[in-house]
Amino acid sequence: MFKMISFTCYLAFSVLATSAAHAQQNVACTYGTPKAWDKISLMYVGPWKIAHHAGYVIAGPMTMPFPASGDIETIQIEMSPSGGLVGTHPEAQQPIVFDWADEPPWKFEADASRDGVPAPMLSSSDVEILMGCSVDKLARLIGRTQATIDGTTMDMTVRLMVVGPDQMYGIFHTSSVARGIPVKSWRTVTLTR
Repeated sequence: MFKMISFTCYLAFSVLATSAAHAQQNVACTYGTPKAWDKISLMYVGPWKIAHHAGYVIAGPMTMPFPASGDIETIQIEMSPSGGLVGTHPEAQQPIVFDWADEPPWKFEADASRDGVPAPMLSSSDVEILMGCSVDKLARLIGRTQATIDGTTMDMTVRLMVVGPDQMYGIFHTSSVARGIPVKSWRTVTLTR
């Protein structure tokens, strides 16, 4: 819990300090078009530290807290032959293929409310305040993959907002059906260099 709060404060402070020091719009606010992203996406290739923060699991009618993972893991992001980004992790069964998010602006707090759980540590509105621009002005990526655990196939989706040259923030969703019961989860994730 302390690590999650510390990282939130660090993210908020670093973004605000950068914005105040330069007295101009955060550079990440200029990445929100496919054309702009194509020009800079290569600088996101390489190793990233990923932290899985707290969230919730919904199994049938029950909602349970999903504690933060204490481990900081490394994910390698590579450029695919088609020019997109692909994430690999030593424990992943398949790579995570990242696509440009061609979706309306994300509202993480509304999604959480619809699922009947509290909002993530930073809502989309919080990110907009910290960044000084709307979420749709940021590069947004959707990564998808699947894993099969004990005979149950789990669909995984991570929605990331690029909030700087060395920071990404988002929500990691899973969904599956285990023994006839629908199970879904979401938790906040941060990627840093």
